[in-house]
Amino acid sequence: MTETEFTTADWRATLAGQERAWWKDAAYAVLRPVLSANARRRLSPGFLAEIRPDAVFFTRGTPLAWRRRWGAARVTLGDATVLVQGTGTGWDAASWAAMRPRRLIATDLFAFDGSWEEIARHCRDAYGVTVEFRAAPLEDHGFLADGSVDLCASDAVLEHCTDLAAVLAESRRVLRPGGTLYATYGPIWFAPGGDHFSGRDGLASAYNHVALAADAYRRCFEAARKPVENFQSGGRYVELGLFSKLTTREYLAAYAAAGLARDRLILEISPDALAFRRRWPDRFRAILDRNAPRCTADDLLVKANFVRLIRP
Repeated sequence: MTETEFTTADWRATLAGQERAWWKDAAYAVLRPVLSANARRRLSPGFLAEIRPDAVFFTRGTPLAWRRRWGAARVTLGDATVLVQGTGTGWDAASWAAMRPRRLIATDLFAFDGSWEEIARHCRDAYGVTVEFRAAPLEDHGFLADGSVDLCASDAVLEHCTDLAAVLAESRRVLRPGGTLYATYGPIWFAPGGDHFSGRDGLASAYNHVALAADAYRRCFEAARKPVENFQSGGRYVELGLFSKLTTREYLAAYAAAGLARDRLILEISPDALAFRRRWPDRFRAILDRNAPRCTADDLLVKANFVRLIRP
């Protein structure tokens, strides 16, 4: 086997890929209730009654600017300290800087010094905001005092936490009473591509990570892996086992156990999941049977969670 090399995505390209024209944001503001009503119909009444999402969407309708406003809805950003958790290259810190918080801190387990320096300079020049980047595990932010943060924010991070309870406990510690934890995360484990890898060679393999025995999965992984992979991709995460492997209800239970009160929840449904079930209903049923009772048919459809939690 040839050893894989890893590269890092350009933060500007990542940020640009998340941004949308203003008119799309305006259009979604009108269409969002219709989009949510349509998406809800794909989930079972029992699941909806149990999980009680505030909205359900497919992969459209929640552009970055809207997610930022939604996440910070209970925070006065001009007076706030914002902690961006698991920032990676730092692109998401740049998006928060555009909202001009009083203080902005961004951390990751790994130091992305090159892009961090560029982003810090960009945020200072464009928004007059100083970004404090630090390399630190999410479970240990001892450099922050208890109750010193108004908003903890993360995108595509919680699905990679192998000790989510410790991450949530540290988040609760640094949050002030009444502070907000905002997180969007996915694809979560039982969705298509829940390992951030399966499905890269086509829809038929989208559930490989929960459909195959370990040896068969490993063979498929090796066959589809590229000589050069993104440092922040399934090609690396699979090797390191960086997955929470939780269902939506298990995430919600973890938040409650950590003493974080749920304020809002949005579910995102995978169009690939619906296409897979429609094309191969027998295979979909077999995957469900393999992972039951922990995983339900709805869990195989839900791609992502957006949560807003409050520290009492």
